[in-house]
Amino acid sequence: MVAAGESGGFLDVVLNQIADFQMRERELRSRIISAMIYPAVLLCLAVAVLVFLLTFFIPRFQAIFAGFGAQLPLITRIILSASEVARHYGVLVVLVLVVGGFLARRVLETERGRRAWESLILRLPTFGRLSARFAMTRFCRMLGTLIGAGVPLVNSLSVARRSLGNQILVDAVTASIDRVKEGESLAASLADTPTLFPGSMIEMISVAEETGRLDSELVRLADAADSDLDRQLRMAVALAEPVMLFLLAGFIGTIFIGMVMPIFSLQDYIK
Repeated sequence: MVAAGESGGFLDVVLNQIADFQMRERELRSRIISAMIYPAVLLCLAVAVLVFLLTFFIPRFQAIFAGFGAQLPLITRIILSASEVARHYGVLVVLVLVVGGFLARRVLETERGRRAWESLILRLPTFGRLSARFAMTRFCRMLGTLIGAGVPLVNSLSVARRSLGNQILVDAVTASIDRVKEGESLAASLADTPTLFPGSMIEMISVAEETGRLDSELVRLADAADSDLDRQLRMAVALAEPVMLFLLAGFIGTIFIGMVMPIFSLQDYIK
Protein backbone atom coordinates (compact mmCIF):
# COMPACT_ATOMS: atom_id res chain seq x y z
CA MET A 1 0.00 0.00 0.00
CA VAL A 2 2.85 2.36 0.83
CA ALA A 3 4.59 1.51 -2.45
CA ALA A 4 1.40 2.22 -4.39
CA GLY A 5 0.94 5.51 -2.54
CA GLU A 6 4.50 6.60 -3.28
CA SER A 7 4.25 5.83 -6.98
CA GLY A 8 0.79 7.42 -7.30
CA GLY A 9 1.50 10.55 -5.30
CA PHE A 10 -1.16 9.93 -2.61
CA LEU A 11 1.02 8.63 0.20
CA ASP A 12 -0.70 10.79 2.83
CA VAL A 13 -4.10 9.31 1.96
CA VAL A 14 -2.72 5.77 2.07
CA LEU A 15 -1.08 6.26 5.46
CA ASN A 16 -4.31 7.62 6.98
CA GLN A 17 -6.25 4.67 5.61
CA ILE A 18 -3.62 2.21 6.85
CA ALA A 19 -3.98 3.67 10.35
CA ASP A 20 -7.77 3.31 10.18
CA PHE A 21 -7.49 -0.25 8.82
CA GLN A 22 -5.10 -1.34 11.55
CA MET A 23 -7.31 0.20 14.24
CA ARG A 24 -10.31 -1.82 13.00
CA GLU A 25 -8.12 -4.91 12.73
CA ARG A 26 -7.03 -4.59 16.36
CA GLU A 27 -10.64 -4.11 17.49
CA LEU A 28 -11.75 -7.26 15.66
CA ARG A 29 -8.87 -9.33 17.02
CA SER A 30 -9.58 -8.03 20.52
CA ARG A 31 -13.20 -9.16 20.27
CA ILE A 32 -12.15 -12.61 19.09
CA ILE A 33 -9.65 -13.03 21.93
CA SER A 34 -12.17 -11.79 24.50
CA ALA A 35 -14.76 -14.23 23.19
CA MET A 36 -12.38 -17.19 23.55
CA ILE A 37 -11.24 -16.50 27.12
CA TYR A 38 -14.16 -18.15 28.92
CA PRO A 39 -14.18 -21.38 26.83
CA ALA A 40 -10.41 -21.63 27.31
CA VAL A 41 -10.80 -21.29 31.08
CA LEU A 42 -13.46 -24.01 31.08
CA LEU A 43 -11.21 -26.29 29.05
CA CYS A 44 -8.29 -25.80 31.46
CA LEU A 45 -10.64 -26.45 34.39
CA ALA A 46 -11.87 -29.67 32.79
CA VAL A 47 -8.32 -30.91 32.24
CA ALA A 48 -7.30 -30.01 35.81
CA VAL A 49 -10.32 -31.80 37.31
CA LEU A 50 -9.70 -34.87 35.16
CA VAL A 51 -6.04 -35.04 36.19
CA PHE A 52 -6.99 -34.67 39.86
CA LEU A 53 -9.55 -37.47 39.67
CA LEU A 54 -7.17 -39.83 37.86
CA THR A 55 -4.16 -39.22 40.11
CA PHE A 56 -5.63 -38.63 43.59
CA PHE A 57 -9.30 -39.63 43.76
CA ILE A 58 -9.45 -42.95 41.92
CA PRO A 59 -6.42 -44.58 43.66
CA ARG A 60 -8.32 -44.35 46.96
CA PHE A 61 -10.96 -46.69 45.55
CA GLN A 62 -8.45 -48.95 43.85
CA ALA A 63 -7.28 -50.33 47.20
CA ILE A 64 -10.88 -51.14 48.13
CA PHE A 65 -11.63 -52.86 44.83
CA ALA A 66 -8.47 -54.96 45.11
CA GLY A 67 -9.94 -56.84 48.07
CA PHE A 68 -13.21 -57.72 46.37
CA GLY A 69 -11.78 -60.68 44.53
CA ALA A 70 -14.40 -60.33 41.80
CA GLN A 71 -14.67 -59.10 38.22
CA LEU A 72 -15.18 -55.34 38.11
CA PRO A 73 -17.48 -53.67 35.53
CA LEU A 74 -15.87 -52.74 32.22
CA ILE A 75 -16.21 -48.98 32.79
CA THR A 76 -14.52 -49.33 36.18
CA ARG A 77 -11.62 -51.30 34.70
CA ILE A 78 -11.16 -48.67 31.99
CA ILE A 79 -11.10 -45.85 34.56
CA LEU A 80 -8.63 -47.73 36.77
CA SER A 81 -6.38 -48.40 33.77
CA ALA A 82 -6.47 -44.72 32.83
CA SER A 83 -5.57 -43.86 36.42
CA GLU A 84 -2.62 -46.27 36.31
CA VAL A 85 -1.35 -44.71 33.11
CA ALA A 86 -1.76 -41.18 34.50
CA ARG A 87 0.10 -42.00 37.75
CA HIS A 88 2.93 -44.15 36.38
CA TYR A 89 3.37 -42.80 32.85
CA GLY A 90 2.02 -39.27 33.18
CA VAL A 91 5.39 -37.63 32.57
CA LEU A 92 5.95 -39.85 29.54
CA VAL A 93 2.51 -38.97 28.16
CA VAL A 94 3.21 -35.26 28.57
CA LEU A 95 6.60 -35.70 26.90
CA VAL A 96 5.01 -37.54 23.97
CA LEU A 97 2.42 -34.76 23.60
CA VAL A 98 5.13 -32.09 23.64
CA VAL A 99 7.23 -33.93 21.06
CA GLY A 100 4.12 -34.57 18.97
CA GLY A 101 3.21 -30.90 19.11
CA PHE A 102 6.74 -29.91 18.07
CA LEU A 103 6.69 -32.33 15.13
CA ALA A 104 3.21 -31.14 14.11
CA ARG A 105 4.46 -27.57 14.16
CA ARG A 106 7.38 -28.49 11.92
CA VAL A 107 4.99 -30.19 9.51
CA LEU A 108 2.71 -27.15 9.48
CA GLU A 109 5.66 -24.97 8.53
CA THR A 110 5.95 -26.84 5.24
CA GLU A 111 3.89 -25.80 2.22
CA ARG A 112 2.00 -29.09 2.03
CA GLY A 113 1.32 -29.28 5.76
CA ARG A 114 0.11 -25.69 5.96
CA ARG A 115 -2.28 -26.19 3.05
CA ALA A 116 -3.66 -29.39 4.60
CA TRP A 117 -4.21 -27.62 7.94
CA GLU A 118 -5.85 -24.55 6.37
CA SER A 119 -8.11 -26.76 4.27
CA LEU A 120 -9.13 -28.66 7.41
CA ILE A 121 -9.94 -25.41 9.23
CA LEU A 122 -12.28 -24.31 6.44
CA ARG A 123 -14.14 -27.63 6.65
CA LEU A 124 -14.88 -27.34 10.37
CA PRO A 125 -18.62 -26.81 11.01
CA THR A 126 -18.57 -23.49 12.91
CA PHE A 127 -14.96 -22.40 13.14
CA GLY A 128 -14.43 -22.80 9.39
CA ARG A 129 -17.28 -20.41 8.59
CA LEU A 130 -16.04 -17.86 11.12
CA SER A 131 -12.50 -18.11 9.76
CA ALA A 132 -13.70 -17.54 6.20
CA ARG A 133 -15.84 -14.60 7.32
CA PHE A 134 -12.90 -13.05 9.16
CA ALA A 135 -10.71 -13.41 6.04
CA MET A 136 -13.44 -11.92 3.83
CA THR A 137 -13.81 -8.93 6.16
CA ARG A 138 -10.10 -8.17 6.00
CA PHE A 139 -10.02 -8.66 2.23
CA CYS A 140 -12.98 -6.36 1.50
CA ARG A 141 -11.75 -3.63 3.83
CA MET A 142 -8.25 -3.61 2.39
CA LEU A 143 -9.49 -3.83 -1.21
CA GLY A 144 -11.94 -0.97 -0.69
CA THR A 145 -9.23 1.07 1.03
CA LEU A 146 -6.80 0.56 -1.84
CA ILE A 147 -9.33 1.32 -4.56
CA GLY A 148 -10.46 4.41 -2.68
CA ALA A 149 -6.85 5.56 -2.53
CA GLY A 150 -6.55 5.34 -6.31
CA VAL A 151 -4.69 2.07 -6.67
CA PRO A 152 -5.66 0.15 -9.84
CA LEU A 153 -8.01 -2.81 -9.34
CA VAL A 154 -5.55 -5.54 -10.31
CA ASN A 155 -2.84 -4.12 -8.06
CA SER A 156 -5.36 -3.70 -5.24
CA LEU A 157 -6.43 -7.33 -5.57
CA SER A 158 -2.82 -8.50 -5.53
CA VAL A 159 -2.16 -6.64 -2.29
CA ALA A 160 -5.50 -7.43 -0.61
CA ARG A 161 -5.21 -11.18 -1.16
CA ARG A 162 -2.19 -11.23 1.18
CA SER A 163 -4.49 -10.22 4.04
CA LEU A 164 -6.55 -13.43 3.78
CA GLY A 165 -4.17 -15.45 5.96
CA ASN A 166 -5.23 -18.76 4.36
CA GLN A 167 -3.39 -20.15 1.36
CA ILE A 168 -6.46 -22.04 0.12
CA LEU A 169 -8.40 -18.77 -0.04
CA VAL A 170 -5.40 -16.97 -1.52
CA ASP A 171 -5.31 -19.51 -4.37
CA ALA A 172 -9.02 -18.97 -5.03
CA VAL A 173 -8.61 -15.19 -5.15
CA THR A 174 -5.51 -15.56 -7.36
CA ALA A 175 -7.65 -17.38 -9.92
CA SER A 176 -10.13 -14.50 -9.71
CA ILE A 177 -7.36 -11.97 -10.32
CA ASP A 178 -6.38 -13.82 -13.48
CA ARG A 179 -9.97 -13.56 -14.72
CA VAL A 180 -10.02 -9.83 -13.97
CA LYS A 181 -6.85 -9.43 -16.03
CA GLU A 182 -8.67 -11.14 -18.90
CA GLY A 183 -11.39 -8.48 -18.79
CA GLU A 184 -14.08 -10.00 -16.55
CA SER A 185 -15.78 -7.94 -13.89
CA LEU A 186 -14.78 -8.27 -10.27
CA ALA A 187 -18.17 -9.70 -9.27
CA ALA A 188 -18.06 -12.37 -11.99
CA SER A 189 -14.50 -13.36 -11.09
CA LEU A 190 -15.30 -13.66 -7.37
CA ALA A 191 -18.45 -15.71 -7.99
CA ASP A 192 -16.34 -18.89 -8.06
CA THR A 193 -15.27 -18.39 -4.43
CA PRO A 194 -18.51 -19.09 -2.50
CA THR A 195 -16.50 -19.85 0.65
CA LEU A 196 -15.55 -16.18 0.83
CA PHE A 197 -18.33 -14.44 -1.05
CA PRO A 198 -21.95 -15.68 -0.91
CA GLY A 199 -24.34 -14.93 -3.73
CA SER A 200 -25.93 -11.89 -2.07
CA MET A 201 -22.54 -10.25 -1.63
CA ILE A 202 -21.63 -10.92 -5.27
CA GLU A 203 -24.83 -9.12 -6.32
CA MET A 204 -23.91 -6.11 -4.18
CA ILE A 205 -20.41 -5.97 -5.63
CA SER A 206 -21.86 -6.19 -9.15
CA VAL A 207 -24.22 -3.28 -8.51
CA ALA A 208 -21.36 -1.26 -6.94
CA GLU A 209 -19.22 -1.82 -10.04
CA GLU A 210 -22.00 -0.61 -12.32
CA THR A 211 -22.62 2.52 -10.25
CA GLY A 212 -18.93 3.35 -9.70
CA ARG A 213 -19.09 3.00 -5.90
CA LEU A 214 -16.98 -0.12 -5.56
CA ASP A 215 -14.58 1.30 -2.94
CA SER A 216 -17.27 2.59 -0.57
CA GLU A 217 -19.43 -0.50 -1.06
CA LEU A 218 -16.54 -2.84 -0.22
CA VAL A 219 -15.86 -0.93 2.98
CA ARG A 220 -19.58 -0.97 3.81
CA LEU A 221 -19.70 -4.73 3.21
CA ALA A 222 -16.67 -5.13 5.48
CA ASP A 223 -18.42 -3.13 8.23
CA ALA A 224 -21.59 -5.23 7.85
CA ALA A 225 -19.60 -8.47 7.83
CA ASP A 226 -17.68 -7.23 10.88
CA SER A 227 -20.92 -6.76 12.82
CA ASP A 228 -22.19 -10.14 11.63
CA LEU A 229 -18.92 -11.78 12.62
CA ASP A 230 -19.20 -10.29 16.10
CA ARG A 231 -22.75 -11.66 16.39
CA GLN A 232 -21.67 -15.12 15.21
CA LEU A 233 -18.76 -15.11 17.63
CA ARG A 234 -21.10 -14.33 20.51
CA MET A 235 -23.41 -17.13 19.41
CA ALA A 236 -20.52 -19.58 19.07
CA VAL A 237 -19.23 -18.70 22.54
CA ALA A 238 -22.74 -18.93 23.97
CA LEU A 239 -22.97 -22.42 22.47
CA ALA A 240 -19.46 -23.41 23.56
CA GLU A 241 -20.07 -22.59 27.23
CA PRO A 242 -22.84 -25.19 27.84
CA VAL A 243 -21.00 -27.71 25.67
CA MET A 244 -17.86 -27.34 27.78
CA LEU A 245 -19.88 -27.56 30.99
CA PHE A 246 -21.67 -30.64 29.66
CA LEU A 247 -18.36 -32.32 28.79
CA LEU A 248 -16.94 -31.45 32.21
CA ALA A 249 -20.02 -32.86 33.93
CA GLY A 250 -19.89 -35.89 31.65
CA PHE A 251 -16.28 -36.67 32.59
CA ILE A 252 -16.97 -36.32 36.31
CA GLY A 253 -20.26 -38.22 36.09
CA THR A 254 -18.72 -41.10 34.16
CA ILE A 255 -15.90 -41.45 36.68
CA PHE A 256 -18.35 -41.24 39.58
CA ILE A 257 -20.62 -43.92 38.12
CA GLY A 258 -17.65 -46.15 37.31
CA MET A 259 -16.40 -45.90 40.88
CA VAL A 260 -19.80 -46.35 42.54
CA MET A 261 -21.05 -49.31 40.48
CA PRO A 262 -18.81 -51.88 42.23
CA ILE A 263 -19.84 -50.51 45.63
CA PHE A 264 -23.48 -51.27 44.81
CA SER A 265 -22.44 -54.91 44.36
CA LEU A 266 -20.29 -54.99 47.50
CA GLN A 267 -22.95 -56.92 49.44
CA ASP A 268 -23.00 -59.67 46.81
CA TYR A 269 -19.19 -59.96 46.96
CA ILE A 270 -19.29 -60.26 50.76
CA LYS A 271 -21.96 -62.99 50.59
